[in-house]
Amino acid sequence: AAAGLVGRSGLEQVYDHDLRGTPGSRTVEVDVRGAVVGEIGRTAPVAGNDLVTSIDAGVQAATERALADAITRARTLTDPSGQPYLADGGAAAVLDVTDGSVVALASAPSYDPGIWVGGISSSAYAGLTAEEAGVPLLSRAVQGAYAPASTFKAITTAAALEAGLGPGPYDCTGDLAIGDRTFRNYESRAYGTISLARALAVSCDTVFYRIAYDLWLRDGGTSPVATPADPVTAMARGFGLGEPTGIDLPAEVGGRIADRSWKQAAWEATREETCIRVSTGYPEVAETDPARAAYLLALARENCADGWRLRAGDAVNTAIGQGDTLVTPLQMLVAYAAIANGGTLWEPQVGQTVVDAAGQVVREIVPAEAGRLPVTAPTLAYLRAALHGVARSGTGAAAFAGFPLDRIPIGAKTGSGEVFGQQSTSWFVAFSDRYAVVMTVSQGGTGGATSGPGVRAIFDALYAGAP
Repeated sequence: AAAGLVGRSGLEQVYDHDLRGTPGSRTVEVDVRGAVVGEIGRTAPVAGNDLVTSIDAGVQAATERALADAITRARTLTDPSGQPYLADGGAAAVLDVTDGSVVALASAPSYDPGIWVGGISSSAYAGLTAEEAGVPLLSRAVQGAYAPASTFKAITTAAALEAGLGPGPYDCTGDLAIGDRTFRNYESRAYGTISLARALAVSCDTVFYRIAYDLWLRDGGTSPVATPADPVTAMARGFGLGEPTGIDLPAEVGGRIADRSWKQAAWEATREETCIRVSTGYPEVAETDPARAAYLLALARENCADGWRLRAGDAVNTAIGQGDTLVTPLQMLVAYAAIANGGTLWEPQVGQTVVDAAGQVVREIVPAEAGRLPVTAPTLAYLRAALHGVARSGTGAAAFAGFPLDRIPIGAKTGSGEVFGQQSTSWFVAFSDRYAVVMTVSQGGTGGATSGPGVRAIFDALYAGAP
């Protein structure tokens, strides 16, 4: 029997047992010299099945174009220091919120999958995994983990409401002092006294700092109660973050929720090296970047003794999607799709149906529910309305100017993830009652300026010709 081809990556790996088929065989009789003298039996090969996917070719093409345009656009913009954004990679994806099916999935930089046909050379493979080339082999939508930035504020909003803090009013000041540190707004200014919904719409960091600090104090602050509630990180897990979504693609990463258990484990794993660094410092870093070396030394001093402790700074940074929490674009998309559809977390799926060579259905791939958002109906309704406000009069309004929001309401959230030593990560996630769309560009600037127009272009493609 001839050896068959085996799926080694992507959908072909996941659905290999459906696609591969069965090789044929021929059994022969030979004489003492090895010459064939007769045929004993023959088994005909059985063709493999085909996989029908949920990918819409037109929307996929539009998504790839929108992502490429966003990267190009980012490189025409400059960061606060006046340097052009590097925009070294990105991802975009579209989900059907009613069942979790994947309508489009794009990553950049990309490559021609035909490179695998007939075997790949070592030099070609090296090019797919090279850092200087942006690691084209990495599927950023499912394998790229980023600080979620202000897209996380939807989760903090839900946590605040479920913890009984209420819809406001809250003080949106330009900065907030906590202990010996001052935390400032990044994408927003001081708006005075506003509601929680408006804080989400204008992305007022200080409102969410106050919420997180209040919830941290309720749990005992630096001397926590026996069983802290940790509403924000608990809500993040309830929204599906911190673990793989279950998409039918290999090598998905689960991200990270920087809660107390993670802090403890990270401290235990790094304590010895951290305490050594308190004495030695970071001379190898200081040679080229004294500011970073000083920052690392300050962290080492803080973490050597009690790096396991969840401090106020950890809590407030987590509340705005900064700090040590990491998510994939797909994880955030699944979470927002659940906000759109009434609270159902779906396992995203690319495969829909397996059919045989004659086109007859062999099996349907049934959508699978992963869970429900742990919020009440009033909280979900408030959150959805607040996110609609982002697209109408908040940080997402420019992207959706001229879009028929009265006929096709859109909820949205921008984000600009701060990364030490790098330029900010651009985020934009949005949803209608049928679709959810996410785009992120690493070292791409703000969500509104870079990713927002890209998400708008995808929605234009989704609703092209809609009455």
